[in-house]
Amino acid sequence: MFAESPMTSRPHHRRKHLAQLRRAGLVGLLGLAGLVGCNEPTGPEREISGARLFSQNCARCHGADGKVAADAPPGTRDLTEPGYMSMLTDQQIKRVIQMGKPPNMPSFGRQFAEPSLKVLAAYVRELSTETAAGGAAEAAPAPAAESAAK
Repeated sequence: MFAESPMTSRPHHRRKHLAQLRRAGLVGLLGLAGLVGCNEPTGPEREISGARLFSQNCARCHGADGKVAADAPPGTRDLTEPGYMSMLTDQQIKRVIQMGKPPNMPSFGRQFAEPSLKVLAAYVRELSTETAAGGAAEAAPAPAAESAAK
């Protein structure tokens, strides 16, 4: 109906241009956050090793095998103790890793990406299993193997 004059169309174009700049800035910030947000590559270029993460971050107090190191602070937990470890959920293990146990265990906060944290928690859990301790679980045949053999 009414033709817009060049003067009335400018504010609309200016708003549209500002919206485009905001979107581009947000995309740029998200891209930059993706580049600097993770300091530990977890893609195909390197496998995540629970044993490596444990030895680098936990073994100085918990010992290389999960038993308490000789010079560990008092109250350091023996991670090979099946009774205690079986009472913890995976989420609780991850929370202890992230938040620590004051006054002796440091908080690792967000140092580990979620995949690394999950692998480390699984490794900590393995330390308390009979298989990891070299117990009878290795010698006993699995129930599925028994029924398959019959």
